[in-house]
Amino acid sequence: MPFIEIITDSKSESRLSNLITKSLVNNCEIIYIKEKNIENIKNIKLDTIVIDQQIKNIDILEKIIGNSKNVIYNLDLNKEVDKNNFRVNKVICYGYNSNSDITISSVTDEQILVCLQSTIESIYGIKIEPQEIKVSVKSDTDVYDIMIIIALSMLYAR
Repeated sequence: MPFIEIITDSKSESRLSNLITKSLVNNCEIIYIKEKNIENIKNIKLDTIVIDQQIKNIDILEKIIGNSKNVIYNLDLNKEVDKNNFRVNKVICYGYNSNSDITISSVTDEQILVCLQSTIESIYGIKIEPQEIKVSVKSDTDVYDIMIIIALSMLYAR
């Protein structure tokens, strides 16, 4: 059974666990990794890793990425990592950074306009062309969590 590991904080873990459904990620199991446990996963082969937290030790970050088939990461927090150096199947970066594959066009109290800036190919070979996606939100919604969900839905699109 494939696993999706998400490195994030407790607050985001709580929100994401309520939003990510099994059908969204084709029945993959979701495992949340805390910062104190990052060292423990550096040698484990991973299907998909989501990095939503800054990892100060670049060697560990590169080791985790090197052991993963697919990588989704917050470019705003990990700017020093060049996605072109990754030797993985799929890489999706998100954030407000202009080099991100997924970014935010606009935010209002009721909706977020998410911009897919480059073509993303799912693990099943489906190509998702650049587009803007309108997402209805509540006032306490975190935009980074929305970008993670969109990235996962594109990566696992059938």
